[in-house]
Parts: sequence; C-alpha cells; structure tokens
Amino acid sequence: MDLAPGAEHEPFAQVLATAVVASVRRAKRRQDFEGLRGTVGLVMDDTASALTLRFDFGRLTIHEGLVGIPTVTLRGSRDDIESLTRLGLATRGSGPAAVRRLLAALAGRRLKIYGLMSHPRFVLRLLRALSPPDVASDF
Repeated sequence: MDLAPGAEHEPFAQVLATAVVASVRRAKRRQDFEGLRGTVGLVMDDTASALTLRFDFGRLTIHEGLVGIPTVTLRGSRDDIESLTRLGLATRGSGPAAVRRLLAALAGRRLKIYGLMSHPRFVLRLLRALSPPDVASDF
C-alpha cells in the first residue's frame, strides 16, 4: 500500500489506506484484494477533491486527483463515499445502518457508481476491501 506524492497530505487518503490495511488481514478479503486489478476514481463533490485508487494484484497506490481512465468511478459527498468503509452487511449495530445510508444515497442519486454494470465483480471486491474487518461473515 503506497501513497503517491501529494496524497500523503490528503486526510481522506489516510482513512482509505487504514481501512484497506485493516480489512485485508482476513484471508477471504486478502484473496479479493489480491484479485483486484484496475483503477477507482473517487470524486467528492462537497470538498471539490478527488483521489485515484490503483489496484494491481495485491498492491494499492492512492493518488491525489484523477489519474488515467478509471475502471469504476464513485461520485458523491465525502460522507457517502466514506460510509463504504463502514459497510458491514453481516454485522449487527452500525453495519445495517451503513447499508441503509448507502442504499438511500444510491436511490437519491447522491452517490453514483459509474461502471457498476460493466464491472460488478470489481465493485464487489472493492466493497469487500473497504469494509470493516469485524464483519462476522463475508458477503
């Protein structure tokens, strides 16, 4: 996991890096993480900032701004995008609330996932890599 020059000063890049490192400690999540190859663009409308996550078979590099042509792009508020790091589909407590917030953001078009229909497996692996490590069972 690397932070490209410039990204180390972006607090949200640190949040994402911490979430991914914590998540991939589980064997199933590590397997999904190592299978990811592609680029994710994160565009946060409320803070007018963007990050690029470049996955390359077990290696993640986070760049400030958009780099290259992303495989998948997530666009919305920082809170809606950050809620993906709290997405626990099989947990009790905050997990289901995070799922409800995510579904409400998608339904209300506050959060958009471009490339979801053409790369569903990539998006599922991405969500697993971002989700909290204390999930009782993997989705």
